[in-house]
Amino acid sequence: AIVLLALSLGGCAFGDRQANLQYPPKQDSGTMVKSAEAATMTPAAIASAPTIAILRFSDDRAEQNVVGHVRNGWGMKTADVLSPTDVSAWVSDALKFELEKVGFRVKQVTGTGDAAAAEADAAISGQVIRMYADAYFSYEGEVTLRAEIAKDGSKVMDRLYTGTAGGGLNMAATGASYAHTLSLALQDGLQEVVADIIREVGK
Repeated sequence: AIVLLALSLGGCAFGDRQANLQYPPKQDSGTMVKSAEAATMTPAAIASAPTIAILRFSDDRAEQNVVGHVRNGWGMKTADVLSPTDVSAWVSDALKFELEKVGFRVKQVTGTGDAAAAEADAAISGQVIRMYADAYFSYEGEVTLRAEIAKDGSKVMDRLYTGTAGGGLNMAATGASYAHTLSLALQDGLQEVVADIIREVGK
């Protein structure tokens, strides 16, 4: 069975793949709506919820259009996984989604964002360090971010976050499967980011 799977993988290992990144992960229906906590908040509670300003994350990867590789049945890299998605915007939008899901109010900031950040209860900025999906017999994804939280004009947190995820069995090395794996990995990493924001800013 392993030999047959290796041969099948080898037969479809050539040719770059296109991964259109989306968030939240499609199969996780629970992330497609607000959490129960946020959904049941009263208007007064929503109005008094802390406001987070998200300054767009920078993309510090060397190859910004490459998000993974395709391998043949013997594990050799044979093609790139490319993404037309603006990764910086994708990460910032995903963080906005997760923060709103737990009840924060969120302002996304373009440019320097000094004014909006000053008006918010806290501001978060950061960099995309790694965004990579690989596949041999199964899909594996990793997303590494650096995130900084500033409150009252002072930095209160600066740390690295790494999210990982498996995207299931690799049968055809499809771009959609690579994209889904990366979405799961980003979701995994953002859970820690949100937990730190709750701890540092409160709700």
